[in-house]
Amino acid sequence: MASGPRYPTLARGLYLPLILVLLMALSLGVLMASLALRAGVETVPARGGHYVEAVVGPIATLNPLQIQPGDPEADIARLIFNSLVRLDARGLPKGDLAQRWEVSEDGSRYTFYLRPNVRWHDGAPLTADDVLFTVRLLQSPDLPGPPERARLWQSIEVVPVNSLTVQFRLPEPLALFPDLLTFGILPAHSLRDVPPAQIPTHPFNLNPIGTGPYRVASVHVEEGRIQRVVLSANSSYFLGPPLLEQVEFRIFPDTRTALLAYRTGEVQAIARISPSDLDQIRALPSLNLFSAILSSYQVILLNHASPLFRDREVREALWLALDRQRLIDRFLAGQGVIANSPIPPGSWAYHPQLPSIPYDPGKARALLEARGWTIPEGEAVRKKGDLTLRFRLAASADGFHDLIAQEIARQWQAIGIAVDVDPIPGDLVGQVLAPHQFDAALVELMVPGDPDPYPLWHETQVDSGQNYGGFRDRDISEVIEEARRTLDIARRRELYWRFQELFQEKVPAILLFYPVYTFAVDERISGIQVGALFNSPADRLEGIAEWYTLVRRRIIVR
Repeated sequence: MASGPRYPTLARGLYLPLILVLLMALSLGVLMASLALRAGVETVPARGGHYVEAVVGPIATLNPLQIQPGDPEADIARLIFNSLVRLDARGLPKGDLAQRWEVSEDGSRYTFYLRPNVRWHDGAPLTADDVLFTVRLLQSPDLPGPPERARLWQSIEVVPVNSLTVQFRLPEPLALFPDLLTFGILPAHSLRDVPPAQIPTHPFNLNPIGTGPYRVASVHVEEGRIQRVVLSANSSYFLGPPLLEQVEFRIFPDTRTALLAYRTGEVQAIARISPSDLDQIRALPSLNLFSAILSSYQVILLNHASPLFRDREVREALWLALDRQRLIDRFLAGQGVIANSPIPPGSWAYHPQLPSIPYDPGKARALLEARGWTIPEGEAVRKKGDLTLRFRLAASADGFHDLIAQEIARQWQAIGIAVDVDPIPGDLVGQVLAPHQFDAALVELMVPGDPDPYPLWHETQVDSGQNYGGFRDRDISEVIEEARRTLDIARRRELYWRFQELFQEKVPAILLFYPVYTFAVDERISGIQVGALFNSPADRLEGIAEWYTLVRRRIIVR
């Protein structure tokens, strides 16, 4: 008998797979709905964009060995070159081209291990030979630069261990040695055949090859002056390429001209804002201000050879009689912090419990009179025996320091001290400080990184160092000496704290204030973060690899 149609049997065989498919589709739908409820969209930084900054110049070179820390060129060179060591936001050394280092037990040998993945902008690998080449340049007496720099490096032996390891052999232990290695490393393969004396005029200086996050794309020179420097992102940078594709620096003669360039849309930021221009900047809501204390301080040095300053009480009275906040408000538009220590706040070595020195002219008068400095009847200036409390205050004739000196003279006059301001055009150090040809001098002292007081306050530095006031004190010198020999950072901090206490106790000079560095950036530039302390103005660019102008969207699941 013929069988019936078989289709119904086949249809029944499809029921189970069809049900499974439907169940899977239903589960997938539930999952997608659940994800949709839990998902969101966020914006994240994207690579690209062009950042243009106004720098007050002039600038002459991009070679880091020909640049001083406060020069405007240092900002640009910071992005082109790396050093063995870089300073963090507290002034402590951290590895840059060096991934780590070791110190011998006696503190006289430092061995640095280079990162293995660093390449120069032309593709050549970084090796120990580049470090040796750069140090030997610094050792050369033919390389133009500070003579004390050459003398320092001539006393240090540099030895290659292998292609990625280099050792420095010091004549004696020096705990702060890593701080000395913050200079930019130059490529040996580009400059090996150039005599050191010819380095300052070599084409390399305007078209350098570095290892930094940015490479030189172009340098625009007009009428013999650099007008613009354009940098492009280094896609092979060993820490990863920066977000901004291009960074451009445009050079202007002053802040006011730079501000005009911002108003016309020519630039997006201004590198340094002078106090006199702050009000104009604050009137522009599209500009964000960023500030940090500079690792320096304004101070009045006293010539300790003068009989007027031999009494500690006289020096203390000079300090107490100054309204330093008034100086900050009047001449810095509030962009300063009263200084009570030769080590700035924010530094790892700053003494947080150090007392403040108040403005107390009444106590200043009492101290002077207790030491026999009185004002004779009918006169206005204090005398003691045949001595008159009158002296000259030297200051740079730059329209800033000389004006501050005039106000200081006025304040001291109020307690019976006569001061004649002596404006010095040109080189203040060479003309009056180094030859000790002054009574008192208003100066700014830089203390980047390790705040080693040795060059400024050790008794051996009176004749050949920077102890221009001729201050000699065994207690302070012993503390400084031990701090230089001590590798343990906690012990060195204790010694620096003791130095700061002794400084207040003995008053070798009159501390005024720490300057504040302020720069302005358009609100459309994101990712900017700054610390409380700048070891140099170039530190404001420390995190530029994370700055950005462009964003992209991405889906996130919470």
